[in-house]
Amino acid sequence: MNFEIRQHDRRGDESPAAFEARVRAAARRVETPCGAGQMVWHVWGNESQPPLVLFHGGFGSWRHWILNVLPLSRSYCVIAADLPGLGDSDPIREEYAAENIAAEVSRGIDILVPPPNRFHVAGFSFGGIIGGHVSVLQGKRVRSFAAVAAGGLGLRNAPFPELASMSTASTPEALAEVHRNNLSRLMIDNPERIDDLAIHVQTETVRRARVRSGKIPLTGTLTSALKRIDTVLAGIWGEKDVIAGPYMDDRKQLFQSIQPGCDFRIIEDAGHWVMYERPEAFNATLLELLAAAEKN
Repeated sequence: MNFEIRQHDRRGDESPAAFEARVRAAARRVETPCGAGQMVWHVWGNESQPPLVLFHGGFGSWRHWILNVLPLSRSYCVIAADLPGLGDSDPIREEYAAENIAAEVSRGIDILVPPPNRFHVAGFSFGGIIGGHVSVLQGKRVRSFAAVAAGGLGLRNAPFPELASMSTASTPEALAEVHRNNLSRLMIDNPERIDDLAIHVQTETVRRARVRSGKIPLTGTLTSALKRIDTVLAGIWGEKDVIAGPYMDDRKQLFQSIQPGCDFRIIEDAGHWVMYERPEAFNATLLELLAAAEKN
């Protein structure tokens, strides 16, 4: 285990909450209309840099990218969403469907990155589904779309792991243990990488979630969107993604059948939450994909 790689610039004995607060304080908070309230975005980096919009996974928030936003902001203006009904964002009014969520999110992007300015998109897990549909709506404004361990492909999956219920936890310590177990079953392959920060992020994101992605990730809705996206596609998966399981090649073949030559990267020694478990490898991979897309 390389502890320094996962910690990045976390200082000494800095607590997870203090580290999160410091990362968040480096950003500019922006709110855009969403449903009956607001959608919350956090923006790191210089606005003169190329924009990179990030979408987190289900039961998540911008915190899914906590080890990525600062390194990526050295090259890009990083815009990380709290998707509707998750994090600090209010739900949409319409049915909670990928197309409806993407429409609301797309309207927010128009405020943060006004037309005709262009931007990159990367979406993790459920956020990959939303990112794909946003990319369809935004058309040629999207410079590239990177799906990170995304669902909604209509492909074979490994059996979904049984997760422990939080209702069984009667103390903060018991709740932390539930989150640790669930992280090991679904999100992170190497249990030694489930540190106090990972548990903190899981705790903070899950407790804020007011909507469930439901059956959306089990449909083929992202595949439908990929076939309509007019930009450079890429895929990034962790080698040991528990959802893809033995069917990783199905994902690579799908992407390359839609866009021949599509760059599909598999990061070794990483599970589903690939950008947390192997942040330096992930950041370097994404930056390489973005640089290649900008040459097209």
